[in-house]
Amino acid sequence: MKITEMEITPVVMPKEDKEWRFALGGESTARGFLVKIFSDEGVIGLGYAGAAAHHGVSTGAVQAALEIYAKLLKDEDPFDTEKIFLRLNRALRGNNEAQSAIDMALHDLQAKKLGLPLYALLGGAVRTEIPVMRILALKEPVPMAENALKLTAQGYSYIKIKFGGEAEKDLARIREIRKAVGDGVHLIVDMNQSYTPKAAIDTLKRAGQYRIDICEQPVREDDLEGLAAVTRAVDCLVEAHESALNLETVFALVKGRIVDSINLKVGQIGGLRRARIAAAICKLGNVSLRTGATGSRLIAATSMHFVAATENIAYACELGEFSRLLDDPVHGLEVEQGMLRVPPGPGIGVFLHGEPAS
Repeated sequence: MKITEMEITPVVMPKEDKEWRFALGGESTARGFLVKIFSDEGVIGLGYAGAAAHHGVSTGAVQAALEIYAKLLKDEDPFDTEKIFLRLNRALRGNNEAQSAIDMALHDLQAKKLGLPLYALLGGAVRTEIPVMRILALKEPVPMAENALKLTAQGYSYIKIKFGGEAEKDLARIREIRKAVGDGVHLIVDMNQSYTPKAAIDTLKRAGQYRIDICEQPVREDDLEGLAAVTRAVDCLVEAHESALNLETVFALVKGRIVDSINLKVGQIGGLRRARIAAAICKLGNVSLRTGATGSRLIAATSMHFVAATENIAYACELGEFSRLLDDPVHGLEVEQGMLRVPPGPGIGVFLHGEPAS
């Protein structure tokens, strides 16, 4: 079996809420690229590369990397994954989003060729479903509480609240949300690097009465000492996201016991190969792990296969954000009563529009 070509298609998905924003900014659309890897046997693998300006990853950079990689894939055996990525990294290192899309498409192609769901290539399923955490964008406190009620009415019991860096306003947000949803809903907060360590500690202690499970990325991504200080000082779990965008930083966070948890995203770490290494690091270091996905159902479905095959994911995951996007190029994945189930396959198990679900 040989790869014949790779096709790259830009994807623009408008957000239902044009004013959706968080502490680092906001855009009215989610942008990325659909990747198709073709084989000489007619099997096609699908992948998705997102672009996130707030992480310094522009659409131009992702597209340029994909175009470089596409030329290197021709005539390679799609099962020679390690050989392929050695070749790609010699040509261009560092664009995890582009490499993730290729990793995803290769895994999809391999699993389709074998007639298996993707999770079977990752060691088999230890679970087939997981609770979905939905995200509340930054707004005034009362509208955020109203949006939280809409989500709970749809069956969600895990909600992540975006904080903006103003303690009094953020405390008002979580107060109104807790009052609206009651005690039966799990709340986490995402500070998105908007606090100093001292301010984060003070705010989280004051917010303790509202029962926060996790605080994600309270301080600047490169302030690991500050992140460790917050972890030691507060009662809720402290989680890294922007500080954990590659294997080197995941290792440093776990080795130093800098955080209690890591929010690892397959599309940002460089694909399933690297995500599995990161999961093993977290397991060995006894650091909690969960995952999320931003963009098409394609990356959410891929991430759900990772969840299915990864033992040490034990909390709700952010795999339903595709629900707030329009014009997704694929179908075949939906959240039901706050739960997401792994697609049965073969491959990733989602389908391009125009293709029937099977």
